[in-house]
Amino acid sequence: MLKVVRAQGQGIVSDLGRWGYQHEGVPIGGVLDTFSFSLANLALGNQANAACLELMGQFDFVCAKPCLVLFANRGAHALLNNKPVLCGQVLGLQEGDVLRTQPPGLGFWNVLCVQGGVDVPEMMGSRSTCLVAGFGGLQGRALQVGDELHFARKFTTSIRHGVRLAMPLARTEHSACLVLHFLPGPEFFELSENSQHLFTRQHFSLGTQSSRMGYRLEALESPLSLKHVVSLRSHAVHPGLVQLPPSGQPVVLLCEAQVTGGYPRIGSVLSCDLWKLSQLGGGESVSWVLVNEQQAQRLQARHELDRKRYQQAIEYNKATTHVD
Repeated sequence: MLKVVRAQGQGIVSDLGRWGYQHEGVPIGGVLDTFSFSLANLALGNQANAACLELMGQFDFVCAKPCLVLFANRGAHALLNNKPVLCGQVLGLQEGDVLRTQPPGLGFWNVLCVQGGVDVPEMMGSRSTCLVAGFGGLQGRALQVGDELHFARKFTTSIRHGVRLAMPLARTEHSACLVLHFLPGPEFFELSENSQHLFTRQHFSLGTQSSRMGYRLEALESPLSLKHVVSLRSHAVHPGLVQLPPSGQPVVLLCEAQVTGGYPRIGSVLSCDLWKLSQLGGGESVSWVLVNEQQAQRLQARHELDRKRYQQAIEYNKATTHVD
């Protein structure tokens, strides 16, 4: 068990999200980085959807009962009893230990996975927090001082202590532009020819008016424009969809996006690339690569191969005895 003794920022309980209720107006929610989250759960011997903590800002936890934890996000910053810890490594916490999370070096959120998963009630098939509606997670709200986090007992064996997974990295260099592959959306060819060219040739930076609902991208050269005014009825939307509001600055919808929208849909980020946005920080740049269906399938197959390699490495490094 972990007890929250400092909460400077926003902390929520997350899993893979709440699927199948979008027709009722319920957003999917869940973790931003599903790839790293799934690997961390596998490394801890958890069920695939065991709930974790997503933490933006600084949080201090005191361990009230021994447990195993692992920071899933690349670039995680944390201290255990004032000593730096690394992402991708199983940490054994003992009673009285103090775990402090600090803003990560990549993106905005630390992902803290625990063996067994955070034990909160499941609602609509998920333990994720839905802050806008005030349900799920821990009483439908963000973490606050005094909260006690209990863990389930459904797990097998974790990777051995001392073994560190090289958690997924979206860019080879921190200063490099994040490259995202996308399929054209229904209104992509409603863009002017110049804007179609600009979308894949210029860079965009992450704007300040961004949230877990969507990342607003600011064109570094020129906003995008349509050939003519497009009038659309409200339609279903999903994480990864790229919308174009009247400002001409595209918005990439993320896990907590609304379920309907009316802006032109100029693209859709490949599912194998969507997790990479979790490592994007304020003002950092994005570039776009347009792909066709066959290219998308090849990229997805490559991603699945990477996942299998991780899974093989994790299974090879599992402990030989059950860890409680």
